[in-house]
Amino acid sequence: MPTATPAEGTRWIQDPALAHKLSEAVESLLESVQLMLEDDYPFSASLEGGGFYTCELHDLDFAWAPLLETETARLVAEAATDVSPGLFAPELPALIAAIDAQPMPVQQALIGKATARHLARPAVPTAGQITAQVHTTSSTRPYEIPLTATRGPRR
Repeated sequence: MPTATPAEGTRWIQDPALAHKLSEAVESLLESVQLMLEDDYPFSASLEGGGFYTCELHDLDFAWAPLLETETARLVAEAATDVSPGLFAPELPALIAAIDAQPMPVQQALIGKATARHLARPAVPTAGQITAQVHTTSSTRPYEIPLTATRGPRR
């Protein structure tokens, strides 16, 4: 059984069994959030503390709980914007608040979309595909939060 904790560095990236277990825990947390939404709890309230419950369920060290909650929040934010926000993006709290402000059916649909994306395992790119990404000319622009009626100034 994997026993690594986040303090042990990047072991979870290099340990397929632990990475798989963490992925399963995120899937369980998404399912738990979906159930909480059915009881009319908003997304952020449904997520709060869910990481500890999920760690207990999957026999993971409780130190993983914040990572599980953050990855779940990131997946749902990505489902809402089609852009993968960074875990520490300054827009993330506003995006989570915008998700909370949506009707329950919309929040539930976002959880469903996030779960489907999480379960879709992408193929590992070849070395050539990775190199091609470096040479692709594209500009990045800040994403807008499409869920709110009023928006702040664009950067």
